[in-house]
Order: sequence, then structure tokens, then C-alpha cells
Amino acid sequence: MSFKISCQGATSIKTFVDFLWNKLTPAVSSTIRKNMALRIAGDIRTTCRAFNENRANLEKHILISLAEEENFDNYWQYLHNPESFFNNYIENHVKRYLSDTGSEKIKNFLQMSLHDIKNAILSAIHASTAIAKDKSSTMSGWLDLFCDHLGSTLTFPRKDLISIEHQEIKDIEFIKEAMSKALDSAMNSEEQNCLSRLVEEMIPEIQKMLSEHLCGCWKQCPFCKAICTNTIPTHEGDHSVPFHRPKALSGWRWDQTDHFVIEYCTSLVASDCNFILNDGRSFPYKTYRQAGGEYATWSITPDTSTQPYWKWFVCHFRSKLEEKHHKRFINKGEIPDAWNKITKQDVLDDLKKN
Repeated sequence: MSFKISCQGATSIKTFVDFLWNKLTPAVSSTIRKNMALRIAGDIRTTCRAFNENRANLEKHILISLAEEENFDNYWQYLHNPESFFNNYIENHVKRYLSDTGSEKIKNFLQMSLHDIKNAILSAIHASTAIAKDKSSTMSGWLDLFCDHLGSTLTFPRKDLISIEHQEIKDIEFIKEAMSKALDSAMNSEEQNCLSRLVEEMIPEIQKMLSEHLCGCWKQCPFCKAICTNTIPTHEGDHSVPFHRPKALSGWRWDQTDHFVIEYCTSLVASDCNFILNDGRSFPYKTYRQAGGEYATWSITPDTSTQPYWKWFVCHFRSKLEEKHHKRFINKGEIPDAWNKITKQDVLDDLKKN
């Protein structure tokens, strides 16, 4: 009879432990993925110059990359969908990092994550058992203690364990031994699963972490499409940028012509020129805010300082811009000779010195 009772107890414990691990495993996988993504995102921010400062620094590296590639389609996406372009750039860098870093670094991050989680679970098993024995708690009480001890390390619903909380298991010490024994096997199994599928699954998560770290306002100047440099997405006050661009980049033309406007908005706001909206309304550049809407939300101060980058871009992709916008660089829109003398190396050197 005692042997039969012992076997029934062992069966109950095995059923209990198997069920509990079945519920724990998804939470373990999720936590490992999150921890590894955090470690990898942190390593990318530390080791990659494009990601170790703010978004302005990232944009500088993006502009360098665009100039080196000389791909107009990529420039077009950057100019017209900057947020999407930035996110794609980050995602592609994450993919390169994961492929270039090699398996050893990824394995090290995985081992660290597994070690942290294993210790947290083992600590929860031992602490819960010690308290439950002292209080002569039921299995329901042990499960309460176990979930509480795991705390924020692992998150899984306590309500999912209702079906095993009333099992007749008298010796809680056996639960501790069985859970501790199953822990090694579960962690080994999780390690193998992680190595085969985690990297691909983590890419969106790492990309999101880096994007959130480097996010900011994505509003673009209504004249030249320069991106507001405020680091707060929903910031108060006006949008602004340190450097604007030639208006030709966004397709502006002089009234009643197909001639590009190559002037910068920062010089135009000091001029006596007017600009005309699609609805036919005309406004002096000096009082551009009166146009309302997005024009009223930008601070564009008169300034003659410019970067050579976009002058080189206009010269280098002249025909592409004319084709895309159906306008021409002639007459008032003629490109100055000085712009044509700017080389790609000049613009790269200018970006890299800042």
C-alpha cells in the first residue's frame, strides 16, 4: 500500500512540474528574447558610431552613406519619407551587425540571459519552498509565493495555474527537488531553441529599441523638407533645424515658369520675394507664418550659412531632379558655377569634421 501511495505521489509531482514548466517556457523564451535584444541594442549603441549619440549624429552618418552610395532612389525615399528611411537604415544595420558579429558574441549574450533567468527561477523555487514549509502552505500557497518571487523577471498569469493548485502533494520539498532538476533540462532545451530562431525574431525588437532611443520630431520644413531636430516627438514650440536646403529639393519653382528655386529658405525669408501656395494665395517670405498651417509652426531665421552637401547633391543629380519634378535648372534656377566645383570628397570631409 505504501508503495502505491508513493507512486501516486510521484505521478502527481511529475504532472504538477510538467504543467508548470509548460506554462513557464513561453515566458522564459519571451524574457530571453527581450534581455538579449536589450544587450544587443546596447552593444550596437556602444560600438557603432552612428548610434552612440543622438539622431542628429545618426543623420550625419546616413548622409555620408547616401553620398558614398550615390543612389538617387535612396535619396528620394530619405527626402520624402525620412522616418521610414531611418527605420529601414537601422533595421539593415542590425541585420549586418548580427551577421558580422559572429555566433560567439551572440552565444555570450544568450548565456548571460539564460544564467540570469535560471538563477531567478532557482531562487524563486528555494525561497517559496522555505516559506511554504514554515507556514505549512498548500500547493496554491506555494504557487502564490513562487509567482511573487519571480516578480518582474518572468511574467506569466497566475490564473493559468488554477488547474494544478489543488493537487494533493504533501511534501513540498519534493516539488523543490523536481522543479530544480527540471530546470537544467528546460534551460538546455531553451538554449538550443534560441540559437536556431532567436536572431531573426529579435531584429524587429532591436530595431524598435534603437529607433525609440533615436526618435524625435519628424516634421519637415514646408519649403525645403529639412527635418526638425527637436529630440522630443511632440515638443512644444516651433520646429527648427540648424541648416536648411535649396528649395529645389522639394520641387519649388518660380511663378509661371518651370524653373527651379535653388535659393535656401533661410535667405528667402530675408528677401522681398513672395511664395504662392497651391490654392493661389501669395505671401511674402518675410511673413511666411501668415500662410498658416505648417508654415506657422516653423522658425526660419534669415541666415546665409549653408552646407556644401546639398549643393553637390543638386549638381550630381541634376537630371534626376529635373525628371522627377518636371522642372529645369535654367534662368533664375540656374546652378551657380561654384556649386559645380564642389566634390563628393568635399561634402564628406565637411560632414566628418562635425
